[in-house]
Amino acid sequence: MAEIAAGAVAAEEVVSTGVYAGAAGHAVTKPTMPLRATFTQMGSTSDHTSSSSLIRSYHTLTILGDKAYIFGGRTSQGVLATNDIHSLALPAASTSTPDYQMLPAIAAEQDGLVPWPRTNHSACAVNTHLAIYGGCDETGNVLDEGARVWLYDTENFYWESVENVAHPERVPPPRSNASLFAHDGNLILLGGNDSAGGPLADVWHFNSSAKTWNQLPHAPTVISSAALVGDTVYGISSSGGLSSEVHRLEVDLYAENPPSWKTISFPTNPLTPGPRQRSNGGLIPVTTGYGRKYLLYFFGNRTGTTERGDISLWSDLWTFQLPSGDSKIRRRSSVMDAIRPAKIKDQIRSKFGVDTGGLSWAEVEVQPPGDLQQHEGKVHPGPRSSFGYDVTADGRSVVMWGGNDPAGEPEGDGWIIGLS
Repeated sequence: MAEIAAGAVAAEEVVSTGVYAGAAGHAVTKPTMPLRATFTQMGSTSDHTSSSSLIRSYHTLTILGDKAYIFGGRTSQGVLATNDIHSLALPAASTSTPDYQMLPAIAAEQDGLVPWPRTNHSACAVNTHLAIYGGCDETGNVLDEGARVWLYDTENFYWESVENVAHPERVPPPRSNASLFAHDGNLILLGGNDSAGGPLADVWHFNSSAKTWNQLPHAPTVISSAALVGDTVYGISSSGGLSSEVHRLEVDLYAENPPSWKTISFPTNPLTPGPRQRSNGGLIPVTTGYGRKYLLYFFGNRTGTTERGDISLWSDLWTFQLPSGDSKIRRRSSVMDAIRPAKIKDQIRSKFGVDTGGLSWAEVEVQPPGDLQQHEGKVHPGPRSSFGYDVTADGRSVVMWGGNDPAGEPEGDGWIIGLS
């Protein structure tokens, strides 16, 4: 009866709002989780000999358009990778795009600066530029380069740097392992470790036009993983062996009242669904379309205590379903994002007391390859940490490269995680 009633309400929504694709096109009573994941290997290397090898960990992978850009990290020889950029074409790239390029570090001006080799740095895509911030040198010390932001122009193939010129006294301290996000052409920097190795919980906003840093509210605690979804920063922290927290901060620089962090707790014990404590894993926003958004939390080092003390790395994937009305409508939003069929579906489900799944965790179901008999090589990267990763432009796939295996040795393979 509930299904029939829900269908009737869906039909009513179509008549009253005219949103056929949103309400009628969605199965109202169909659960939105768990998601399914398929792994496809996109490439690998066996070069262990050079500092340019793509066998590495503690590096970054950033997607701009139809290319993935890999920078920095530490190779299997235990040395820093060079400051060259490795460009990998994604499977959907045009035939005129080279599958692979190694782009040397060239400054925008003669005798200009280029970023030094580094590891444990942060990166994100800002318009047509790759932004790099912070990190450690060969000895593991945090690089002392002030609050310099490095920008690589992917159209003209050169580096330039940006520093705070108006208020040099108001800048974030040097750090490694921070989170860096692009927000409306500007940057948001969160947490990491300071020069002494201590954890940081500060949050900063960099105005790219004015070249100034401004501080946002501190996170309520040290955040191990963070992601930006629209105008909202999400962070995950662990307070003990039995629970962890998801924190969120709405970034509104012109709000009448200062923004503040909000926190919800979730269990991390063996008897309840939810990801176990981890570090050096991935946290990235993904979507299945129709306005439905999730945080994908996957792999990483085991931290805390679990029921299986022999596990050093995780190989599981989890999604945290975000509220369907979470993101603001922007000028660049698609029609389906503006209509938000997911929000309509959730409103209907709520009327009939059906759980919408919002703000909850579910483990992702990993699907085998379509034809195991004809499949060659590995079908899954296995447990992995300290890898480079980013989400594709459509939000439905995640690309990852390298990282450490359970023995702590760097890997040199790339994978595409398709989600549905």
